[in-house]
Amino acid sequence: MSEEGIDDPRSVLSLAANELGVGQFEEALARVKALQPSLAGTPDLLAPSRALEARALASLGREEEALVVLEQAQKDAEAANLPAHVEGLGRLRAGLAQAFEMERLASMSPEDLERQTEDPAQRAVLYSNKIVAALAVGDIEGARELLPRARMAAEQAEDPAALLPVLLATTQLCVATNDVPTAKRALEAARKVAEASEPDAIPLIDEMAGYLLRDPEA
Repeated sequence: MSEEGIDDPRSVLSLAANELGVGQFEEALARVKALQPSLAGTPDLLAPSRALEARALASLGREEEALVVLEQAQKDAEAANLPAHVEGLGRLRAGLAQAFEMERLASMSPEDLERQTEDPAQRAVLYSNKIVAALAVGDIEGARELLPRARMAAEQAEDPAALLPVLLATTQLCVATNDVPTAKRALEAARKVAEASEPDAIPLIDEMAGYLLRDPEA
């Protein structure tokens, strides 16, 4: 690449993205940080540079810094009237925050989770999230062992909606173990609970049915 090409901000961002892709996180971070002062007058390029910075920070284990960068980047993009960038940065921030939470839950023991709260409904949510986190790292047995705890917590809760996250986690566990009939029953039960107690969750349930239970032959 010529010196002229390297000086072009888009080429620099492309190079940083390539470095991220091959695991050169420190190099990518240093490259975008060095570039950013020159992008003050071009917010349409500053936003993607912030996204790359956040991804590099996340890959280096600096989760909180990554989220702070994205939060500020959203504010800057909004001030610059760049709604597409605001939306994209928001999706990235939400995705990273969820990934960080899943990593945190995956590293916690069931006993640690129980100490988080005495509210059985909240415990049901935490156990359900940990089931999903275990599945995300391929720990099917760990997810299966957690399911009775999640169900017990939901049964102890006074809120019928506490069963909803447990049923959704059950669906994902059953799909992971190729038990499609049970997955369908769990999702149908989840929809009934949502219709009665949590109607805002119905679109999520329908979405899950679409991508978890779709016919691969269709």
